[in-house]
Amino acid sequence: MPSENKAQTSSGQASCIGNIDTRLHTSRKAWLSDGETTVCGVYGPGTSMEIVATYNQPFEELTPSAITGNVIAGAAQVVSNKTMVSAMNTRLVWEKNDPTKFNLELQLYALKDTEKEVMEPLRALENFIAPDAAAFIGVGNIAKPLTLSIGRKIIYNYLVLESISIPFDKETDSKGNFVRATVNLTLSTITMVTKAMLKAGYGREGNVELNIDTQNPVQTRRSAQNN
Repeated sequence: MPSENKAQTSSGQASCIGNIDTRLHTSRKAWLSDGETTVCGVYGPGTSMEIVATYNQPFEELTPSAITGNVIAGAAQVVSNKTMVSAMNTRLVWEKNDPTKFNLELQLYALKDTEKEVMEPLRALENFIAPDAAAFIGVGNIAKPLTLSIGRKIIYNYLVLESISIPFDKETDSKGNFVRATVNLTLSTITMVTKAMLKAGYGREGNVELNIDTQNPVQTRRSAQNN
C-alpha cells in the first residue's frame, strides 16, 4: 500500500493532502488527483456512479393515424375493432450512451491540523476545476483531467470535474478554519465508456489509462494504486 502522504501517478509523485486517519481502512477512502496534487477524504453515502443509455422510437410515427390522421384512424378502429399498430412501432433503437457520471460525497475532517487536513484540500478541489485562462486575449489551458480512486479498487482516469458544492456552515477552530466539511462533486468521463475499455480493465484497480487521442484503452502500470 502506498504511503498516506504520497500518491504516485503516471507523471510521478503527487503530494497528498487531506485525511490522515489511520483508523480507517483504505477501502473507505477516496483519492482525487490531477497528477500534481492528490486530495484524500472519506467517501460518503451519497457516492455513486450513473450510466445512462439513450434509446428512441424511430418507427413510432409509421402508423395509419400518422398517414390518414387521428380522426380517420380512430373511426376505423371503432368500426372494425382492429388496429394496424404493431410492436415494431414501439421498437427501441439505441442512440448513444452518455459519458459515465460520478457523484462523489467527500468527507474531510481534521484530527491534528485543520489547515492541512481540511482547508488545503478545499483549495485544491477549487483549483482542480479552475481553468488557466488568459485574462483578456491569449491562449490558456483548460482544467487538467483527474483520476478518481475509490478504495483503491475502483479507479477511473481522464475525468472532468463538472461541479463542486462546498458548505460554509460547518464548525471552525479559533483561527476560522473549518474543522470538517462534506464536499459534493460531480465528475464525468470524457466520452462514453465502451466494452473495449472495460475488457481492458478501465475503471478497475491497476493498469489502464485512457488514450484520449484514439479512444482506446492503453495498458500501463500504476503500482501505487494497488493495495
